Amino acid sequence: MSKEPTRRRATIKDVAKAADVSAMTVSNVLNERLQFVSPATKKRVEREIERLGYRRQANARNLRVAEQRSIGMVIVDESPAFLADFFTCQVVAGLANVLNGADFTLTVQGMHGDQLSSSMIMRNFEVAGFCAMISGHDADRHAAIRQLVNLDQPLIVFQEPIALPGADFCTIRQDDCGGGRLIGDHLLARRVEDFLAIVPSQDWPAIEMRVKGLRESLAANGGAARLTVITAASESFADVQEAVARYLAANPLPGAIVGANDPIATAAMLYLFDHGIRVPDEVRIVGFNGFEAHRYARPRLTTVDSPAYALGEQAGKAMLSRLESGRFERPEFVLPVHFDPGATT
Repeated sequence: MSKEPTRRRATIKDVAKAADVSAMTVSNVLNERLQFVSPATKKRVEREIERLGYRRQANARNLRVAEQRSIGMVIVDESPAFLADFFTCQVVAGLANVLNGADFTLTVQGMHGDQLSSSMIMRNFEVAGFCAMISGHDADRHAAIRQLVNLDQPLIVFQEPIALPGADFCTIRQDDCGGGRLIGDHLLARRVEDFLAIVPSQDWPAIEMRVKGLRESLAANGGAARLTVITAASESFADVQEAVARYLAANPLPGAIVGANDPIATAAMLYLFDHGIRVPDEVRIVGFNGFEAHRYARPRLTTVDSPAYALGEQAGKAMLSRLESGRFERPEFVLPVHFDPGATT
């Protein structure tokens, strides 16, 4: 993706002129001093703020970095309980702890993809830089990244294998594709010929890469093994079990089930147990992420350990280095994953 042409940043005076009000009125709207502004005027000013893409800025040129010691974290996720996700909360924890150690704060906002452009953190929140974790189709994710790049502030995106030459941008991800290959190689060595992968309906770049790696492993082995990918309505226990039941009602047992993450794999495994299907004797099960909860499953789940907390730490270090030096040290950091054989394969 090429960098879009640089545009002149809209100023508070541009907004005031377009809304036919004073700059002080625009400031009152931005700072929620609404006792001085009528509802109609507020609506008109907000409309022009969004149309012009105006956003208050704190950057190194104005140097308020000494005063503006906050980083924004944008999480585009369809689930309102986005911080309940093991991976997300580990990344946020790692990031927050590094920033806190440098006396920076972290402001986290979760939203649906269609809310990004109008969100407070995009149009009116002063931060020294942004981090983002974005779900959705490729085109939607890349459009969201372009919106964030156009804010002309340092940007780190998690788990997105994308290059933006010339942009003030860095991507930090784990080797999900390599993890998918490790799963495929492990199961092929056990003579599995029929693979079933279960993914959620919400698209995440990391899950796409895991499936890609699994396909690459099967292709490198000659392509004789079969891979079927089915979609659960969500990552919830009930939706995963419904997807498994629907598949097994119309198809024979696969040799192995690969969950896009550990909760999906665990829900599938418990469905098999409840229906008298032995794991791993009849079906092998593999998950992904390897967070603490998977250790409570019996038999212990085979999985791929994710360095999610370390991803957050790396992002914190990369952002602090960028604010100090004026540029990102590297455009991409890729952290390795580790295959963790349990008792389900």
